[in-house]
Amino acid sequence: MSRLPVQFLEQGFHRVLFDAMPLAVFVVDDDVCIFDYNAAAGRLLGKGKRFILRHRGGEVLNCIHAAETPGGCGRAPACRNCVVRKSVLAAARGQRVVRRRAKMELVRNGKTTLVNLQVSCQPFTYGNSEFVLLVLEGLD
Repeated sequence: MSRLPVQFLEQGFHRVLFDAMPLAVFVVDDDVCIFDYNAAAGRLLGKGKRFILRHRGGEVLNCIHAAETPGGCGRAPACRNCVVRKSVLAAARGQRVVRRRAKMELVRNGKTTLVNLQVSCQPFTYGNSEFVLLVLEGLD
């Protein structure tokens, strides 16, 4: 069996693996607040960590409904039917969600665009905290 190259050990093998994934992957809580994301998500969003971490997904992705109420993502009436939010909540309750189809209206370059997505979620525990791994396919 091969040994791990030194750079994997220095950078953290799991971080390298996370960033090698070609799809946008986020670590979120049950309110879709982003705690981490991989390199593919970072390239897609084109924003710095300051604008992503500790913000809700709809705010970071520029969902049109996130701006409808002062409370932001998850607080507008339309958010009750959001497949991303419902999938994350289902995963937070222990369910595995695989490739649920979703449509989101996102603001891109000042224009509203309808985006077809597939949403996958997997709950996990790290330390004493519960998180959800959120994978969004079709954002690009």
